[in-house]
Amino acid sequence: MKQKDDAVKSLTSGVAYLFKSNKVTGIRGHGSVSGAGQVVVTKEDGTNEILKAKNILIAVGSEVTPFPGIDIDEETIVSSTGALSLNQVPKKMVVIGAGVIGLELGSVWSRLGAEVTCVEFLSHIGGIGIDMDVSNAFQKLLTKQGLKFKLDTKVIGAEKTDGGIRVKVEGATGGNNEILDCNTLLVCIGRRPYTKDLGLNSVDIKLNSRGRIDVDKNFQTSCKGIYAIG
Repeated sequence: MKQKDDAVKSLTSGVAYLFKSNKVTGIRGHGSVSGAGQVVVTKEDGTNEILKAKNILIAVGSEVTPFPGIDIDEETIVSSTGALSLNQVPKKMVVIGAGVIGLELGSVWSRLGAEVTCVEFLSHIGGIGIDMDVSNAFQKLLTKQGLKFKLDTKVIGAEKTDGGIRVKVEGATGGNNEILDCNTLLVCIGRRPYTKDLGLNSVDIKLNSRGRIDVDKNFQTSCKGIYAIG
């Protein structure tokens, strides 16, 4: 964990250096669009600052998609973020979702000594759209490394116990109920666009059916002068 923290610190300090060397002003706080060519920043001390510019670039990233009925505490029930900050290797880990993020983190903790079981609603690993030859070969490789898979299976609930987490699963179409006990539950069912409290409605920026900001071939949104790149 210390090695990871040192790497993150090195990368973030490198970005700060690039800002300084390229004369980019960095302001810590929450920004939201308040009008065409205008952003309001609520700073860490609670004060507001209004910034005006010809062009605005939205690059706020994404957030973890929550799992209905399961609260992430980033201690024993963790997201991909919390999974990078565990202070010890869990004896048993259950991963909800066998997409790329779940497989990546599951394989990391497996190699560190955890007994990892991935629960996936689909009949294959790797997510929607993956080449099936790749998926099958990848599953064989990860199985040799020690990972276990429960495919065509859905999680119907999870509860904390004195000894850890009790995960309830059943077949994707119902039936075949089973209980999986673990020390750590990793929720990896994907990520969603972070568009909350960005003030998009103030300038009528349009979102698509998946909640992503609509852009043209130049990444410009439905509001002239405002662009979104991720």
